[in-house]
Amino acid sequence: MEKKSYINKNIYDISFSMRRERARKIRNILLFLFLFLFSLNAILAYLIKPVKQSSLSMEPNISRNSFSLATPRALFSDNRIRRGEIVLISRPEKKSATFLQNVADVFFRVLTFRKFSKESPFLSRIVAIPGDTIYMKNFVLYVTPQGEHFSYTEFELNQIPYSIDIRVPPPNWDTLIGVHGDFEKMTLGADEYFVLADNRLSSMDSRMFGAVKKSRIKGKVILTYFPFKEFRFFRSKVRK
Repeated sequence: MEKKSYINKNIYDISFSMRRERARKIRNILLFLFLFLFSLNAILAYLIKPVKQSSLSMEPNISRNSFSLATPRALFSDNRIRRGEIVLISRPEKKSATFLQNVADVFFRVLTFRKFSKESPFLSRIVAIPGDTIYMKNFVLYVTPQGEHFSYTEFELNQIPYSIDIRVPPPNWDTLIGVHGDFEKMTLGADEYFVLADNRLSSMDSRMFGAVKKSRIKGKVILTYFPFKEFRFFRSKVRK
């Protein structure tokens, strides 16, 4: 009677217990990967958000192609938005999405905790808050806080030190196009924030699209981490 040979057999073909152990290890690895990606997406959605600055608008404080970390507005200390803070602002809402776009959005939210959108939020700086009366002269903002009678420059009131790029425009600069360096007095409403880019000549900010509602302010920048030579924290100064 011919004997069966197991020499060329795979050990998993003849051992049920080892096959079961292998399957258990594979399940554990897949579960670990799923939980890791799930946790990472949750952290990026609710705790911190990496932001790439792809334009020159926030120079000289945040350079082009640098990376920063922003924290959602819900995690702000006392939920206040302060003058001088660099914030993450959502784009204006467009027309209603199609059925397929809504379906894609649902799947995208489940997997990433974020809304499916081709237009990402952008960075700008809070320079005036609700109730402020403001005007601009030579690209510098002047602010009269609600209930006061004197105007201050934006730098006297800011709660995070910063500098701006206000290089003199070229002689042939057309003041009727692009961003303006001067405008008359205006008073912000109860839910209006005026934002400006630090590069006052190369930017898109409230001079172009007006004051923004609080609901559009999605987060604030807490630090810049790349390039490493530009690593810095953005801390608010407490004002009474």
